[in-house]
Amino acid sequence: MSQDIFNQRADGEAVAASLVPATVPQAQMACHEAQLIGYALSQHVPDMRRGFEILTRYGRWHIDAKPAAQMAELMRQHLMQQLETI
Repeated sequence: MSQDIFNQRADGEAVAASLVPATVPQAQMACHEAQLIGYALSQHVPDMRRGFEILTRYGRWHIDAKPAAQMAELMRQHLMQQLETI
C-alpha cells in the first residue's frame, strides 16, 4: 500500500517537488492570486467583450466590439491556463 506524501517525508523518502505541500504563506499567495484571476474572469473579461481602450505611451487606443470579443476570449483562455498553474 502506498503512503501519502506526509508519511513519505516523515520516512525521509524523496518526494517530487510538485507534491510537496505549500507552506502557509505560499498557499495564502496562491489563494489571493486565484481570487484575482477569478475576479478578472467574472468581471473584466465579460466587460471587455463590448469594447475597451488600451493605454500606451503613445496614447489611448479604442478596440471596437468585434475584435474586443475575440481578444476577450483569448484573455479568458490565458487566465484559465494561469488558474490551472496555481
